[in-house]
Amino acid sequence: MAYDRDACYAKILDFMRSEIQDKTIQFDMNTPIEGVKIDSIDVIHVIFKVEEEFGVTVDLPQESKFATVGEFVEAILKFIPIENTAS
Repeated sequence: MAYDRDACYAKILDFMRSEIQDKTIQFDMNTPIEGVKIDSIDVIHVIFKVEEEFGVTVDLPQESKFATVGEFVEAILKFIPIENTAS
């Protein structure tokens, strides 16, 4: 099953919001990853949620580093079948 890109973005951001400790933090795709205060365990939980929701395996290299929330989301999106709506 293919998913719409915007729906995937929104779902991954929701997963991130559900895992961070400080629920008052506002963030978007341009927010520096340090500004979200997401730790490695939270990242693992987000990845588990993505795998369960989309039925995929996310295999990010252990040494992966992300400057922004958008870079993190884009890296995860590579593992999700995105519907091509550009036709």
